Amino acid sequence: MTLGSKIKKARTEANLTQKDLAEQLSVTFQTVSKWEGGVTEPDLATLRSLAKILGVSLEYLVSEEDEAPEAKLAEDSKPMVSVPVPQKRQIGTCPDCRSPIMEGDFFHNVERRSPSGVKETVMVCDACFKRHEEEIERRAKEVERSTASIPVEKKGGIAAKISGGDEKKIIVWGVVVGVIALIATLIACIVNYAVVGIGWTIAAPLLIGYAATATVYCIFTESYISDVFLEVAGWSIHFPGLIFSWDLDGLMWLIAMKILFFVLGIFAGIGMFLLALALAALLSMFSFVPLLIYNRSHK
Repeated sequence: MTLGSKIKKARTEANLTQKDLAEQLSVTFQTVSKWEGGVTEPDLATLRSLAKILGVSLEYLVSEEDEAPEAKLAEDSKPMVSVPVPQKRQIGTCPDCRSPIMEGDFFHNVERRSPSGVKETVMVCDACFKRHEEEIERRAKEVERSTASIPVEKKGGIAAKISGGDEKKIIVWGVVVGVIALIATLIACIVNYAVVGIGWTIAAPLLIGYAATATVYCIFTESYISDVFLEVAGWSIHFPGLIFSWDLDGLMWLIAMKILFFVLGIFAGIGMFLLALALAALLSMFSFVPLLIYNRSHK
């Protein structure tokens, strides 16, 4: 009877499956199957563990006898015998440390890409696998620490610092401004009722109120209208340089021109602001509802 047959017989008599025996020996059930099939043989240390688990003597497993004269006898009650150590068979090579992986060694099957880009499964020894896992964990912690220190930019257009990106506040502001604009327009239309008539007295306040609400919302939230408003409002006029003589008349002329340029700059800034506001209001009347729906559905 071969060693594999003895292991199978003793395992069956002990009411153990290949999986049960493999778990107690910390090996795979395929390894146990190879032992019983005579493909490979366990080493001496594994043989001793097998004898203890199966309740037979080590001598019985390594001898050529078919029957154990003292079946189920614990190994430590039998005299130690000198047996040849079965040779381990190399089943692979670790691609990281280039160390051989022998039969019975603990290893991991890892899917990697070859230099040609083809996915393949390789055997990696336990030590290299653990180092790889530790490196991944270390890098993940570094990324977490680095991203934790980066402040998250809040949305909300030019009103982000005021509203904190709170869309509800922006909507409230828009409604308040719209109501004020509606009331002011209604009063103006009533005062000039003879000129504007009943149609504009009803339509104008509603149109102006809606436009004011839409403009405030679209400018103060993150949208292309906010960018357009800031771009146009930031336009400025560059005045030419001045040439003057170093005398009293020249200095007086320079001061007068500087004052004139300053006043013109103020009026130009106001004009650019009003132009930006008018352009934003025109765009907001058509973009307010789609933008509101988009922002509410992408919270």
